[in-house]
Amino acid sequence: MKAKRILLLATAALALLSLSSCGKDYYIEGDGVQMKHIDYTVRSTDWDVQELDNGARLLSVMLDAPQITKDVVNYGSVTVSRRLFDNNGNTFWTPLPVVRAESQDYGTSEQILYSTYLDYEWTQGQVYVYFTATDFYVDPDKATWPNMELRVTIFQYE
Repeated sequence: MKAKRILLLATAALALLSLSSCGKDYYIEGDGVQMKHIDYTVRSTDWDVQELDNGARLLSVMLDAPQITKDVVNYGSVTVSRRLFDNNGNTFWTPLPVVRAESQDYGTSEQILYSTYLDYEWTQGQVYVYFTATDFYVDPDKATWPNMELRVTIFQYE
């Protein structure tokens, strides 16, 4: 029974990754498991600056997800992935959390190297996504803040 459930989850996950319509909910049910996903487009202007107690800053965005019900909180799980494209237009989904190497010149000839962390947490009705640079620097120009496509996948076990 457990192997059947794992096989069903793997098959459902592959089916979900092949769907590409943006902004729609998808539902798959079977043998005590419901899986749904929601696609979001986060623009640079959607991010908020969060200031930590030590003065460090990071970016955060709250995604409304009414599909995350009390039953999901009690009997399910939620994952988040980021959609990326290569130079040939191929689509890749990267599960969060993820660490990326970055560089920026900030208008100077010197390249500043750092890493960024993209992670999340969720609760009933909401998913919070955090974008943090290792130097905790947040450029005040929102145009430099990341645009990204995210997919929230919700699993509910019965």
